Amino acid sequence: MAFKSQPRVSTQMLFRSPVERVFEAFVDPAITTRFWFTKSSGRLEPGKEVVWEWVMYGAAGKVFVKEIEVNAAS
Repeated sequence: MAFKSQPRVSTQMLFRSPVERVFEAFVDPAITTRFWFTKSSGRLEPGKEVVWEWVMYGAAGKVFVKEIEVNAAS
């Protein structure tokens, strides 16, 4: 099956914390590895590729960050 465009991922969750705190939790692997994935090769930044690892599942994935909306709330 061929894609006409590159796959795109978008996430949403309800958090009862200030947007700045939630944003930092997702871009900073020192925080994110406490609740989402086990390891990360670096902080999320535009133009950067990082690798996320879930050691307990033997899985990993590359993430290419095209754009980040700093502290954006829906």
